[in-house]
Amino acid sequence: MSYETLFANQVEDLLADEKAVVFDHRDARSYAAGHLAGAMPASDENLARLFKSRAYARPILVYCYHGNSSRDLCKFIMQFGFRNVYNLEGGWQAWSAHINRLQTSISNELRHWLGMNGFDASHLNSRIQNGMSSLMIAILQGNLLLVRELLEAGVDPNLLNDDDNNALWFACVNGEPEIIRLVIEYGVDIDNQNINGATALIYSASAGKIEAVKLLTENQANLHKKTLDDFTALESAASLPVLKYLKQWLQSGTEQRNNRQLLERV
Repeated sequence: MSYETLFANQVEDLLADEKAVVFDHRDARSYAAGHLAGAMPASDENLARLFKSRAYARPILVYCYHGNSSRDLCKFIMQFGFRNVYNLEGGWQAWSAHINRLQTSISNELRHWLGMNGFDASHLNSRIQNGMSSLMIAILQGNLLLVRELLEAGVDPNLLNDDDNNALWFACVNGEPEIIRLVIEYGVDIDNQNINGATALIYSASAGKIEAVKLLTENQANLHKKTLDDFTALESAASLPVLKYLKQWLQSGTEQRNNRQLLERV
């Protein structure tokens, strides 16, 4: 078993894991000048503390100046039984270049908005209270321009908040059709289920949001998903228009499946 390679554009995903351990394998002056969020110096004391923890499944990221000497440290850590060890390819140099590209690729308006809402412009996938991402907040505020820019800048629409809701859930809460379409276009998991088992479709049906329900079903949302209380979107429908629409959609889907089966027999 060997350590894995992590690229600069993947670092944010690992840092989002609260259990992650990050070691900075550079000199003290370089560390003081700047380091990854939550990183600690790769000192004997800090390494000994990790080894004593015996938390062998914790993700561990190691980086140095250029990604070379950190490889040896990764191998050393794995000798103590740790399984999820990552080396930052290109080291701090690659990370710095990534951040510079990121900061020049977003508008001043977005950078200002991120700061006003408690986000770090250098970590677009970072979260604030309740695990909310910048994309989730922009969606709730109904700011289509910022939502589009965040998605184009690479913010992950499948990040989950503390209730396991992704960006699509908040797009449906907002209810703006263009935002819902945009989030779906960027590959959001349309059938994600939160801690209560509810999907965006089940929520939209229960809230009587007919336009959201139509968009979700047209994009192949699963009508058969159930909450932990065993309710589907149809059974959760809170308005007559939603109830009628879902019944018609289910009937249409059944007819199409029956027709395909008949054709296959011919």
